[in-house]
Amino acid sequence: MIQAVIFDMGGVLMHTEASDRRLIAFDALLGWEPDTLRLRLYSGPAWEAVSKGELSLAAYWARVGQALERALPADFIGYRDNFYGATLDRATLRLAWRLRSRYHIGLLSNATTLLARDVVREPRFRGLFDEVIISALEGYRKPEPEAFLIAARRLQLRPEACVLVDDKERNILAAAAVGMHGVVYENALQTERALRQMGITR
Repeated sequence: MIQAVIFDMGGVLMHTEASDRRLIAFDALLGWEPDTLRLRLYSGPAWEAVSKGELSLAAYWARVGQALERALPADFIGYRDNFYGATLDRATLRLAWRLRSRYHIGLLSNATTLLARDVVREPRFRGLFDEVIISALEGYRKPEPEAFLIAARRLQLRPEACVLVDDKERNILAAAAVGMHGVVYENALQTERALRQMGITR
């Protein structure tokens, strides 16, 4: 029996399209191809290390961003936070709150330690999550199986009692490999319908 719904943050509860467009504008200022800067910041060895807690934020930024500060507008430094300029998906947030009355709600995100601060500061998250699992604090990133097992353990449940809602199919497949159910997120309505088909009702 399903007892918990675990949400991803980026691409599910929060979206970065607007901030990504800003990064593309920075690409133009640098004479780079669109999306180059986003990939430089949020993929590759430095990003994986900082999002597993193996590299400090200062060391991460020194590797990927610091040298660009003089060439770009002052707000560029905000992109040390991978959720800088992100917007909440209100429909998905409402879905999570509705499910809260009947299910445990977890958060499982590949992110830096800054996300722990952001979750505490956001009043609309207050009281929503039974457990918050952030890769930089745990030392494991999705799709590593340990990330999903930690989430289930922290909720004091077996993986089979949990459903992961994530926008990346590779994470859903990895969660399934340890016994966790999953929904590949497209939008709030599609996710609610998929959960209902699994017997999860608000």
